[in-house]
Order: sequence, then structure tokens, then C-alpha cells
Amino acid sequence: MTAPEIVWADNVGPLQGMRVLDLSQQLPGPYATLLLASLGASVIKIEPPHGDAARHLDPEMFANANAGKSSITVDLKTAHGREVVHAAARSAHAVIEGFRPGVVDRLRVDYATLREINPGLIYCSISAYGQSGPLSSHPAHDISLQAIAGAISSETAQDRIGVPWVDLATGTTAALAMTASWHAGSGGYLDMCMLDAAQAWATIKPSAVLAAEPTYGTVPTADGAVVIALLEDAMWKRLCVALEWRDWADDPRLETYRQRQAAAHEVRARLDKALAELRTEDVLELAETHDLPIHRIGRDAASDAQVRLRLDAQDGHRHESVPLPASWQSPLSGAPELH
Repeated sequence: MTAPEIVWADNVGPLQGMRVLDLSQQLPGPYATLLLASLGASVIKIEPPHGDAARHLDPEMFANANAGKSSITVDLKTAHGREVVHAAARSAHAVIEGFRPGVVDRLRVDYATLREINPGLIYCSISAYGQSGPLSSHPAHDISLQAIAGAISSETAQDRIGVPWVDLATGTTAALAMTASWHAGSGGYLDMCMLDAAQAWATIKPSAVLAAEPTYGTVPTADGAVVIALLEDAMWKRLCVALEWRDWADDPRLETYRQRQAAAHEVRARLDKALAELRTEDVLELAETHDLPIHRIGRDAASDAQVRLRLDAQDGHRHESVPLPASWQSPLSGAPELH
């Protein structure tokens, strides 16, 4: 059985003409190629016969992370499956994969093999811990790297946030590196390590994220809760005026951010008491009147007027998934087409 003819989509954008073969699953790699596709690159997603694992774990995330790509199912454990990838790599500019170290070598879709087919290829490997080292073959997910990088601390009881930021940081970094390589016209191997991305982001995190910060976090109200993100001294003054804390408005003990951190327990106790006596709408009205960074939580983001405005503005730039011809489908395919 011969490999099918390669058909690349003709997208529009600053990366128009860039051809990317995506062998990755879950989120870091697919997010990288989502960014490339949104900028005009043509992306062909290669899925195993059972489909990308994200299809089953989180179908909504899968759809969002793979918009604007073409998708085929290929069994890389077969000679025909490898022929399909080799044929696609011949006319590609870049390949991205997210297997554990050593897997692509066994499947014969590694950098050395594909470089023989296409010497100018950009090859990006995404792995949790890098291609070597004592943990290189260990399994991991986003929260694993948060813990190792020190972003989760038992001392501060700071738990993971809802957004898988290590996955997204790695994907963003990979997309940036691949774009730079393509614009430079230079192929080569990119070793993209999730732990590196986690450490880089954790290193530059604001101390307030992990420190005792009384006016930075979630605060209960009489009928729900709000998020308050108040760090600046000027904002503190406005909060005191809004809540009629006249005794604290000019208190020299609480003038600076560091002073308020030192008195975190006292400040937070008073803030909790004040907001617990107010309805959420009343708190938001105070925030609007006094120009304070206090926001509602617990509602569908898509119902927010600002979110809707931004989504409407992006509609003209969105790419729909491009289905490939039936001849591209592996005879062992069991995964649905990407829509």
C-alpha cells in the first residue's frame, strides 16, 4: 500500500505557507500548533487509531485546542502508518511530537529519520522532563511540573489554579521557537521541556501569588463570592474609602504593600467581615464607583459582555477545521474526523 498524496490547506495569516505535522496529543503540543494555525500555518494532525486521548478525557478542550487543523488517523506501529508520516514530512516545514523520550525512535518518526527525508525540517520534541536525566522516562502532567518547579507550596497551601498553565506555557514557547526557526529559514532540533517552562514562569511569579496577601484572592459575600486583586497603595486608599474604613485610610501601619502583608490576618479578617455583609451586586457597584479590581466569579464567562465583545471581534479571524480526503484515512482508523 502506497502512502497517499499530501494535501496541505491554504490558510491566511502571517505564517501562511508554513506546513506543520503534529504528532502530539493532549494539550502542550496541540496548543502550540493551535497558535501556529491561528497565524496561518497549515497543520495536519496525526492521531492514533483510538484518537487523541483528549477526545475522551475532555472533548470540549480537544475541540478548542485543535480548531483550524486537518486531522487523519494513522497507526504508527505499522509500516504503512510510518510511510504516511514520512510522506507528509517530505513536504513539511516542521514536525512536533509529545511522546516520552525514545518512543519516536522505536516508531521511526524521530528527528534523525525524518531529517534524512527532509534535511531542512524543524523538529520540536515536547516532553515533561527533557530527553535525558533520572526523570526523563517518568509520566507527568501539568500539576506534576507545578510541584517540582515550586509553584505549589505546602507552606503557603497554594493549590493549583484551574488553568493548566504549564501546558500552555510550554505550548506557547514551542510555537515561538518554531516560528522563529521558520522565519530564519533554519531547520534543526528543538528540545522543549515542560519543566523548563514551569521553572521559568515560577521564577518570575509575583510574590503576592504565594505570599500572605489579604487583598488578593477570593472573598465571600452575603450571597456568593468575588475575586479581589488589589496590590497597589493607591488602590488600598480607594478600598478604605469604599468600605468607609476612615481609621485605616491614613493609618501609617498600613500605608505600604509590605506593611499590609505583615498585618495580613488583621486586614483579611476585617475585609471578610465587611464583604460578608454585602450582596455581590453591592460589592461590584462599589468596585465600579471607586475603580477597584474586584470581579464576579462563578458565572459562565461566555455570558460576560466583555468576553462576548472579544469573541465577536475574533470571529472573522477564526479558522474552521479542514477535513482531508477519505484516501487519507488509515484502514485501521477508529478515531472520528476532527470537526
